[in-house]
Amino acid sequence: MKNKRIVIGAGGTGGHLFPASSIKKALENIGYKVYLITDKRGKRFADKFENISVIIGGGMSGESFFYRLRSLCKLAIGFMQTLYFMLKIRPVAVIGMGGYISVPVVLWGKILGKKTLVHNADSILGNANILLSKFADITMVSFKDTKKIPPQANVKFTGLPLREDVRAVANTPFTSVNGGKPITIVIMGGSQGAKIFGDIVSKAISLFDKKEKDRFFVYQQVVAEDVSKIQKFYKKIGVKAEIKPFFNNPAELLAKSNIFIGRSGASTVLEVGTVGRPSIFIPIMHKDRQQFINAEQITSVGGGEIIPQPEFSAKTLHKVLEKMVKNEKLLENMAKKAKIFQVKNDAAKNIAKLADDLIKNKKGF
Repeated sequence: MKNKRIVIGAGGTGGHLFPASSIKKALENIGYKVYLITDKRGKRFADKFENISVIIGGGMSGESFFYRLRSLCKLAIGFMQTLYFMLKIRPVAVIGMGGYISVPVVLWGKILGKKTLVHNADSILGNANILLSKFADITMVSFKDTKKIPPQANVKFTGLPLREDVRAVANTPFTSVNGGKPITIVIMGGSQGAKIFGDIVSKAISLFDKKEKDRFFVYQQVVAEDVSKIQKFYKKIGVKAEIKPFFNNPAELLAKSNIFIGRSGASTVLEVGTVGRPSIFIPIMHKDRQQFINAEQITSVGGGEIIPQPEFSAKTLHKVLEKMVKNEKLLENMAKKAKIFQVKNDAAKNIAKLADDLIKNKKGF
């Protein structure tokens, strides 16, 4: 087979790009050359890719008419840009990773007669994948009980790729905090949480007395413009902290954490549930509650807590943290219960094999 070029469409967040990076590596291991089509935001997380094409994109979730109209114009431009890149690359297959960036990639792939696959990370099929799964050759899901799958979709369970750096630290033992030992709190807000987490988390920690504050070391992701302000606040209240807009070693920080605070996208839940750390999840308020359902995989077995965003305040967060901090054995038990996923993860290989078999007209794994 001469043509071994595959295009992956993924954009917006690390939740789309990190699994895409693992899939890229698995495809390259069996001889394919992988190209990425993404947007400006997605390019920040695409350091594992060499062949990157950036298109203009825009979501349709804004409330105002003018926002939606502007987004529609951006999407139209993005569709034409995608066609240009598709004709230039001439792939044999395309893989959409969910989100609006995958829509033009998979649609043009279908129109141009390419093999088409879509992958859904969360436990509920996203809006883009609900549309695309109706005509894609294969719809790949991370969870066997994924909801909202159209009846005509050709569904294959693959799992969700786990990053290599997470796998490398997955067996790191939980550090005991018994006897007044230090407590490491890691806050990863992500692209859709760092802003609201900034003030709320720091104020919640400020409500502890000096004895607890002296035990804390905080690693917190905040938006760039708030770094100085939040760092000064922690210094003022006497809490040791490292504040950054982006951490290059999130897996290492997760492994050393005693408490993790963050969103509950599928990749985050997979990583927390593989390493096994007590967690407090603040799900994004999607209409279909996909991040709630993701988080419940860990919280339902006692490995973490959920705070709905409308209830997310310094007072509410402090109450949850206080329960964890003042019951040291609880943290150890939560860490054990949170470890619900196996370190062994063949999802990227499964996806690569499915794509390869589809291209070669085999039945798949």
